[in-house]
Amino acid sequence: MDLRQFLNDQLAEVHRMADIAMTDLTDEVAHWQPSGTANTIAQLLAHMTTAEDRIIHVSIQGGRLLAEQGWAEKCGFSTERGAIWNRGWRLNLQPFFEYARQVHEAAVSCVAGLSEADLDRDAEWFQGPRPTGALLRSVIINHSFGHAGEISSLKGAQGLKGLPF
Repeated sequence: MDLRQFLNDQLAEVHRMADIAMTDLTDEVAHWQPSGTANTIAQLLAHMTTAEDRIIHVSIQGGRLLAEQGWAEKCGFSTERGAIWNRGWRLNLQPFFEYARQVHEAAVSCVAGLSEADLDRDAEWFQGPRPTGALLRSVIINHSFGHAGEISSLKGAQGLKGLPF
């Protein structure tokens, strides 16, 4: 299996996990604040999806964030992203679900169109340039799988079913 096929397969799986995380998600469940310093499900979903948006649309394609095209305002987050970590921050779930769907579709389309040479090409990231393939593996895939586990735990702590394992 080549790297592009691996990335396509993993991207499909991480999107499946995100879809499961959003299944039957209510405002109350999404914004439930666990004790300590843990984040809410809403914060984690916004973080995962805006990171994917940034990687696909800015780092790889060199364009504008999908969030800048009205989604940030509809969903209740800033394109700067830092405000989502404030206690009490709220995500507008219904528009967010559509935004996430569009980000996921754009990512699948982008990755499917990348060549092996594209995967080796450096992409800009806030931590400095990284090969596109490495950025996709580490930030979209590994990072999102980790947060999917957190979301599953947060749902479980509220008496709900998390990921189907």
